[in-house]
Amino acid sequence: MLVKEIIQRVQSLYSKGVQSDDTRLSSRHIYSKLKSSRARLIKQKLDKNQIVSTWNTQVLNCVELEVAPAHECPCLPPVGCSILKSKYPLPKPVNSRNKELIEYVTSIDGSIIYAETTWNEKKYKKGNKYTKDKPDYYIRNGYLYLTHKSGPRVVTIGGVFEDPVEASDYSNYCDTVVDCVNPLDLDFPIDEDQVDTLVEMTTKELIVVFTQMKEDLTNDSKDSVPENSK
Repeated sequence: MLVKEIIQRVQSLYSKGVQSDDTRLSSRHIYSKLKSSRARLIKQKLDKNQIVSTWNTQVLNCVELEVAPAHECPCLPPVGCSILKSKYPLPKPVNSRNKELIEYVTSIDGSIIYAETTWNEKKYKKGNKYTKDKPDYYIRNGYLYLTHKSGPRVVTIGGVFEDPVEASDYSNYCDTVVDCVNPLDLDFPIDEDQVDTLVEMTTKELIVVFTQMKEDLTNDSKDSVPENSK
């Protein structure tokens, strides 16, 4: 389903049909509610140990890395290694029980798989002979960090992100031209069996928000009088 299609479903349900040209309910406002409701639905499924299908996953194909400043590293990296950092902050992943939904971090060809760790664990990993040479990553302040030893400077990340449009628009190292893609024409990743629930949840939240506000339902150049308003 495209972003514009699911926005229109919410708009139609909210307006009980074809919306007025004067409606104050903008596509931007609807999308903001849709993305937060989607994140909540996914989190609820995960908290119940239910499976979230791969249709919710988005891939950041070419995430560019650069050497991280020494003061951002939790410890001195092993000899011959550097701590690399993503050039740009990542789109925010959906969180479930304090776990960020990053499904994988790999080299472009998939030959190197980076294990998940944390800032605190990284402090003690250097002295662990069983894990100190294992490629790993952690996320801090919205950036990806990983230990680099003659490895790639570009990686691929798969995850479930709160804002699908932001994830789709993430800066790509391989991009040579700027694509002018209308955000409304992008895919909105959601399980098919959750679309109706998402639309209904979003509509109800918007009705609550706008219940005390006057919405113009007449197609003219002025606001409706209260009795003609929603």
